[in-house]
Amino acid sequence: MKTWALYSLKGGVGKTAAAVNLAYEAARAGKHVLLWDLDPQGAASWYLGIDDQTELSPKKIVAGKTALGRHVCATTHARLSVLPGNRGYRQWDVRIHEAKSPRKVLEGLIEPFSETYSLMILDCPPGIGPLSTAILRAADRIVVPVVPTPLSLRALDEVRDHVAEKKVGKTRLKPFFSMADRRRRLHRDLLAEPPATMADSAQTFVDYASVIEQMGAHRAPVATYAPRSRATSQYRALYRELA
Repeated sequence: MKTWALYSLKGGVGKTAAAVNLAYEAARAGKHVLLWDLDPQGAASWYLGIDDQTELSPKKIVAGKTALGRHVCATTHARLSVLPGNRGYRQWDVRIHEAKSPRKVLEGLIEPFSETYSLMILDCPPGIGPLSTAILRAADRIVVPVVPTPLSLRALDEVRDHVAEKKVGKTRLKPFFSMADRRRRLHRDLLAEPPATMADSAQTFVDYASVIEQMGAHRAPVATYAPRSRATSQYRALYRELA
């Protein structure tokens, strides 16, 4: 089973939308996919129609007193399941920090799902902490959405610095331009001539589009209600590039 982490220091960069749509595209391509919503807000779960409000305790999960597999929810989309986010996940950083080997703890939680799924996508909460560091170490691919602005590029530089400091394999880092608004000159310029920090980025970028914002109204991936949209084509191309 491969593990992809959708990660960003900043919120509001299209991370959760990308996690949901990449998970859907992978399932559409025939993969059995589990989306683990690690964000306490649970937006990815909600987008996929999951209203499970069960509050799981990271303390009990780490101690082996809660079986994560029992909380997996099927979605209405073939081959796509969700491990829902919940408010209790706010304790993750504390519990991971207490562990002797945070990476092994996380890998131990992930490994049992390899019997059922071929791809796990982690929708990570924004910021740097013990949980995100463990995820960066454990994931096969770290997918970082970057809005074409100086502030978002600066955040990517901070991620790279953190990766270097923690000696995480930098080759697993794959940024991509997200929420690109080609009506704005700055966005157009950065897309045309990406800075050095985007040298290893995905060739595919995702535009800012109202059809993506409509995910909240439809509570579904873009391809299910706008199959011919540019956004659908971009997420599909991004999945193929990452795969």
